[in-house]
Amino acid sequence: MSIKDDDADRVDSPALEELTSDGSASGLEVEREGVADGAIRVPFDPAKIDVITQARTIDLLIVRLREGELDLSPDFQRRANIWGEARKSSLIESILLRIPIPSLYVSEDKDGNYTVVDGLQRICAIAHFVDVAALNHAVKAKLDPLRLTGLQSLLTHKGKSFADLPRPLQRRISETELTLHIIRASTPGDVKFNIFSRINQGGLPLTAQEIRNAIYGGSWRTKIRELADSALFLTATEHKIRGERMEDLELVLRFIAHYTLDSQRPDEQNLDEFLNDTVERRSKLWGADYWAEIDRAFNVALAAAPKVFGGFPFRKYYGPGQNRRPINRGLFETETVLLARRTEDELARLSARSDRVLDKVAHLFNTSVEFINASLYATGRGSASNARLEILDNALNEVLDA
Repeated sequence: MSIKDDDADRVDSPALEELTSDGSASGLEVEREGVADGAIRVPFDPAKIDVITQARTIDLLIVRLREGELDLSPDFQRRANIWGEARKSSLIESILLRIPIPSLYVSEDKDGNYTVVDGLQRICAIAHFVDVAALNHAVKAKLDPLRLTGLQSLLTHKGKSFADLPRPLQRRISETELTLHIIRASTPGDVKFNIFSRINQGGLPLTAQEIRNAIYGGSWRTKIRELADSALFLTATEHKIRGERMEDLELVLRFIAHYTLDSQRPDEQNLDEFLNDTVERRSKLWGADYWAEIDRAFNVALAAAPKVFGGFPFRKYYGPGQNRRPINRGLFETETVLLARRTEDELARLSARSDRVLDKVAHLFNTSVEFINASLYATGRGSASNARLEILDNALNEVLDA
């Protein structure tokens, strides 16, 4: 299929790069939403929602934090404790003035431990003031005790730490009850995922991968972190992926999820359904030998990609003279999976013919609406993933057969 004039505006627009929370380049191309894909969306049975509301004193929550029973999510470390001292002090002043603060959401595990879903910054602010040692241990920081600043009403307490406050005010803070909405351990993972995504709509919402890491336990988290931190991954991506929002982990997981498939994905399946099923169900069946094979295959693909795709691995390529674009998630997934499935001889031949490979890629991006759309819009959808894998695999076969 070739590009028609009325398709040109849709498929041939400049690539934009996503930004991190501090405005820096993330290294990844902005992914545009398709008609049927967009926000985090995982179907679930509403009858399986199990959420209760209870009051907990600040003192009890601090005890949980000290004992490791209130997880501020080590995987979210970059996001924990991002409020400045003035904003933290304002929250403490509100508590001292007995002004109710917004409720918190936590997720309960089978042992009754809590993971913070919504209200992370509030918990961090309170812990910073009441027990900085517990907060430092939880988020692996080296903060000094918080001293109140920027107060509007309790001006006589400016500059004071928790230890400096008179005992009645210390007690007032410790005995303040916070409203907790507790997502019970009996709530299925897909339901928790949906609740997380609905709750986290303001401020800096969690990404799908951050939610996935918080909900689904298991060794898979350690495995993909090791692969994302590997020298081969960093070299192949030229240290471009900041990973502030776990983008690097999602790239690795997308490879693993597709590489371990025995058949095509359902066309209508969205990315979150697919990745969640991989970590919640499929990965639990994999032993050490299987993980070793995944590791080997991923490393083979990462080593081969810069050789096979020249200076444009994981990027859209329209022909000589174009500026290098940011890394495209869909192309990373597709190229690594296809290269991992090739023999050593085929990889050597493709590397020797990298100019022809790039010509094929440029031809696809200049003539194939199907391939461009599959690489640009809702790239995690089953139909898009299937199309990319099939079309690019055929192009590589043509290079090998020439």
